[in-house]
Amino acid sequence: MKGNNQVLKLFIVSDSIGETAQRMIHATLTQFPNLTQVEIKKFPYIKDEQEFLNILQLSEEQHAIVATTLVSESFNALGHLFAKEHNIPYVDYMSELISIIEQHAHETPLMESGALRKLNDEYFKRIEAIEYSVKYDDGKHFTDIGEADALIVGVSRTSKTPLSMYLANKGYKIANIPLVPEVAIPDNVFQQKGLKVFGLTASPKYIANIRRNRAETLGLYPESTYNNLERIKNELSYAEEIFKKLNATVINTEYKSIEESAFYIEKFLMQR
Repeated sequence: MKGNNQVLKLFIVSDSIGETAQRMIHATLTQFPNLTQVEIKKFPYIKDEQEFLNILQLSEEQHAIVATTLVSESFNALGHLFAKEHNIPYVDYMSELISIIEQHAHETPLMESGALRKLNDEYFKRIEAIEYSVKYDDGKHFTDIGEADALIVGVSRTSKTPLSMYLANKGYKIANIPLVPEVAIPDNVFQQKGLKVFGLTASPKYIANIRRNRAETLGLYPESTYNNLERIKNELSYAEEIFKKLNATVINTEYKSIEESAFYIEKFLMQR
């Protein structure tokens, strides 16, 4: 391009949406603040060789720079060959680096278009699951509880919240409700069809010990109704009734790690 009055044309060609090449181009253009006449055309989801050749011919006619993120080896070979024969400025963001990493790491690449988008989709799914699980933690909300992948119920100190957050980090929307005899569960919870429910339980002595340690950590009086053995037995009896009403799969969390309990729940969720 001679002089700043001419338009710098760039073609982005991708077998996915072309985000990677677009970001690279925008990052590169920031190094040329005096370039004001820039035209970027994006050609996403290119799957046909003839379509690709038509774009390359158009780039030759319009004196455009071509930047590609193509996974297909045959497409890349075609692009390089055509660009060389027709003297087209051509940048391939993918194949050379894929080849270098493959040789260096001795790993076989997926050679799958749109892999970054899929990765981003997984990331945002996980964030959405975490946000949902925080909102529906500890019985704070009930309105959209039917959207949950699973509902976890149990008395206090049976690891409901840690388990919910662990599963949320794996992309599952989890709601959890503490079971307290004096606090009724809303009717709409029992009306949810197809909702997978997991009831967490443990022995009264185990729960009492954890509650006592919790109270001491918080600087509270260690002996109280909260960790009274008879009170805990009543809570567990009430919890069993709720488990039956909700058709819950019961998990004994006594001396189990969060990972162990999560693995058991995830097995059920993957059967959907």
